[in-house]
Amino acid sequence: MDALSTIVTLLKPQAVAAKLVHGAGRWGVRYSAFGHPSYALVLKGPCWLAADGAPAQMLGTGDFVLFPSTPRFTLASDPKVRPKLLEPIPSGRQVEVAFHGDPDAEPTASLLGGYFQFDPANASVLTGLLPRMLHLRAGDPAADGVRPVVDLIKREALTSRPGQSLVLSRLVEVLLVESLRSVPEEVAPTGLLAGLRDARLAAALQAIHTHPAHPWTLATLAREASMSRSSFAEHFMRVMAVPPLRYLLQWRLALAKDLLSRGELTVAETALAVGYESASGFSIAFSREQGLPPKAYMEGARGASSRV
Repeated sequence: MDALSTIVTLLKPQAVAAKLVHGAGRWGVRYSAFGHPSYALVLKGPCWLAADGAPAQMLGTGDFVLFPSTPRFTLASDPKVRPKLLEPIPSGRQVEVAFHGDPDAEPTASLLGGYFQFDPANASVLTGLLPRMLHLRAGDPAADGVRPVVDLIKREALTSRPGQSLVLSRLVEVLLVESLRSVPEEVAPTGLLAGLRDARLAAALQAIHTHPAHPWTLATLAREASMSRSSFAEHFMRVMAVPPLRYLLQWRLALAKDLLSRGELTVAETALAVGYESASGFSIAFSREQGLPPKAYMEGARGASSRV
């Protein structure tokens, strides 16, 4: 797999619920912070969106919005409307329908939204890849890959057929990849997405992500990028905002958390799987970065899964 695929696979995205929202007349709703990633496609507009930390903006038909970690936000027919406060409590249904405003009027706005969850071991990874809110406007070429996927989600969400949960989860996985591909360069000038757009760094990142247990050094990674050690180190730091070997450490520990949370390998086997020659060296690095030894992390993950 390529580097982006390894990250999305590690996150294990699962669709939890889809929601069709209609608004008519003068209406407004304000949701509390939710934390999970969420998305929305405007099927019919306009309407206004005001999310904490971002200015209010009008959404038009065909606009797409993605929150890596959903904050408090307001949806309204008019930014001056006093919104009704709502708690984003899942109903347990795979697909929900909500109507706001005048129940006797024709909806002036309709949105298809939904939220999904990641494996808790590495759920925070996405927040480092995307802006707090990704807004792709209708007609923006960057959104060409996103809209067909949301159309498929819409079709699947509005029909109750066998396998719906599995299909929605797979579509959310594709939606996440397309969203990451669609982030404009000016929105993510540094970080992993910027690194993946850089042909030389992409080769080194591919090597790290697909062969994490290889005994990589600065020199061998520089060779992957066809650069000198000094030029590679400087360029990697400028684009990725982290030194190469530090990034290698972070990826190895992300994989280690995933392996430990599954409980299928011992600490020593996990150490070898992510590139450490000894369990002691792995334990020192893991404890320094995570604040607890790998065995304690594994036991905590096992306890959490047993309570679900």
